[in-house]
Amino acid sequence: MATLVERWSLRLRMFLFFALIGLGAIVAIAVALVLARERIGAAAGPPLVLFGGAAAFAIVGLCLWVWMKFDEHVARPIERLAGDLRAIAHGGASGEVDEKASVYLGFLAPAARDIARALRQARSDVDQTVREATREVEQQKGRLEVVLRDLQEAVLICTLDHKILLYNRRALEILHISGDIGLGRSLFDVVTPQPFRHALDRLRVRFTEGRHVDHEEGLSTLVVCKTADGAHTLRGRVSLLLDAEGLLPDGYVATFSDATRELAEHAQRDRLLQEATGEMRRPAASLLAAAEMLEDNALDQEGRAAFERILVDEAQALSARLQRLEEQSRDLLAGAWPMSDVYSPTLFHCVLGKRRSDAADVEIVGDPVWMHGDSLTIVELVDHLIDRLKVRGQAANFTLQAVPGSQRAYLELAWKGDVIASAELDDWLANPLDDDLGDITGRDVLDRHRAELWCEALGEDGARLRMPLPFGKEVPGGRARPHQPLPERPEFYDFDLLGRMDPSAIDDTPLKALTYVVFDTETTGLEPSAGDEMISIAGIRVVNGRVLRGEVFDHLINPGRGIPPASTEVHGISEAMVRTAPPLSEVLPRFRRFVGEAVMVAHNAAFDMKFLTLKQERFGLHFDNPVLDTVLLAAHVHGVSESLTLDSLAVRYGVRLADEDRHTALGDSIATAEVFLRLIDLLEAAGIRTLRDAVLASGQIVAIRRKQAKY
Repeated sequence: MATLVERWSLRLRMFLFFALIGLGAIVAIAVALVLARERIGAAAGPPLVLFGGAAAFAIVGLCLWVWMKFDEHVARPIERLAGDLRAIAHGGASGEVDEKASVYLGFLAPAARDIARALRQARSDVDQTVREATREVEQQKGRLEVVLRDLQEAVLICTLDHKILLYNRRALEILHISGDIGLGRSLFDVVTPQPFRHALDRLRVRFTEGRHVDHEEGLSTLVVCKTADGAHTLRGRVSLLLDAEGLLPDGYVATFSDATRELAEHAQRDRLLQEATGEMRRPAASLLAAAEMLEDNALDQEGRAAFERILVDEAQALSARLQRLEEQSRDLLAGAWPMSDVYSPTLFHCVLGKRRSDAADVEIVGDPVWMHGDSLTIVELVDHLIDRLKVRGQAANFTLQAVPGSQRAYLELAWKGDVIASAELDDWLANPLDDDLGDITGRDVLDRHRAELWCEALGEDGARLRMPLPFGKEVPGGRARPHQPLPERPEFYDFDLLGRMDPSAIDDTPLKALTYVVFDTETTGLEPSAGDEMISIAGIRVVNGRVLRGEVFDHLINPGRGIPPASTEVHGISEAMVRTAPPLSEVLPRFRRFVGEAVMVAHNAAFDMKFLTLKQERFGLHFDNPVLDTVLLAAHVHGVSESLTLDSLAVRYGVRLADEDRHTALGDSIATAEVFLRLIDLLEAAGIRTLRDAVLASGQIVAIRRKQAKY
């Protein structure tokens, strides 16, 4: 019984208190009337009942009126005050206690204000102490993040059950599967599992038998695998991690690079070698046989002519094969040489920097262009050509520019003077460029870039050298390479996940230990059953109590119908913005993969889930994850009479929303995630600690709302 009473709200207890007063007064009047009737006599009965009943009604009315005033000026303000204090104490809210609403509480509201300010000051002092104590650790962590971010090799750290604890930016770039890689998610969402399982089995056996101590690779071994989509081959190493005592394995490190191109080139070299040894065997044998027959003096004139024709035909065929093999080997050489994107002003300033005192003789003109190549050897070649032109006395001043063409960019070196003959230009290209580069010639540079260099007239008294190069990442016409925008300091690691064991039942998992996807949708209207469609969906992952702003899902959707102007005024998405967006049939399966096994969270989740569940059958999907609604959870903490909009909760908890992000799917998802984390602390303070508790508490609020809707 005590437990039930403890669950009653303050307003209910006050109501029962005044009801008891009214009931007691009625009982007292009834007893007095009975006693008076016995003393006065039966004739006084009707007047006593009449006036006694009137007095009872007056007392009940007075109790009801006093209770309403008490509820308005005392009970509700106390509940509001308690909610503010809980939000400050457990939710980290930075707002003040509302003293205007608590004017009838006397010294209680000022005392609560002083307590709240003291708590905030104490929290600020503690935070300052913690910041000062951990500043050096943060600096070391920042250096680690920078190193991991800038490493050109992908790095992943995983638990023994293959949950990702850390990954760097290069891992995102190499894995090519946006949205599937994330903290706490399985590595096998992005790579094939068998190579890693085999490598870990070998390393465990090596560790168990103690052979890792003397083994040349220690607790490391080579691994070659494919990405989950099968499009790329990865090559790297897996290293077993031991616990602090070095007694048991508790995770592993995987480092890898994209070996797709390299392995393909190896295969092509093997094919070329087979062609060189296999396909040439027959023509070589034919040539040898024909030569032996020609040595035979018994051949007549006609027979000798036939064998001579065989010699010519086979020699021509062999020459053609050799030429083809030479071209393919040149392509392999060019593809194998390390290249990168380079900005033309950067390239040209490197030329000026190399020339130093003669830099004033070279002028950079034209608009910037991104090109792809080996910038070092290109700079050396341009410098070599300028030197040759100066030695020849052809010109004293030059201009450098990059000109975009339809398929390639052209590097141009121009001067006032005559055109250089092809034979002389070939001589220049045959000479080594720089002693520091070894024997590399200008012709080698052109071969590496699969390019040619030619000289042509430019106007009446000018000439220029032109060298075509592939475009870099910024291509004319806006054909830029797609990339995934990432925050400057993304949360790509969480070692607290290392010792966490998955519970047998998700319902009994503590709220802070769960992985969430907080999501939101923007739609053409409010009635999915009447034909309204989603036009945007976004989500953000929450792992181990952290909002991972580097792991987001954000896509516009072409709804296949018009967007009413009234809806556009709310979310700012117009028909023009979604005209080229993918349809829901492409976006929804991607979102389902992004959600994975996480608990789904939304503000007013019933609305968003309705749009998802109405479409899931059509696309063969099932959104059967547990779902939590921040509206219902906030109602459990603060009461159903409070304002529970996302804006009001954000203000209460000190969550700041940028104006440009408000009413966007991603902006509202981030705001809901921040509100949800603060709600978790408040729920724990109220005894709601597991997913089961949160679902039951949400169900109670739904039941209360249904009852209210009946009256």
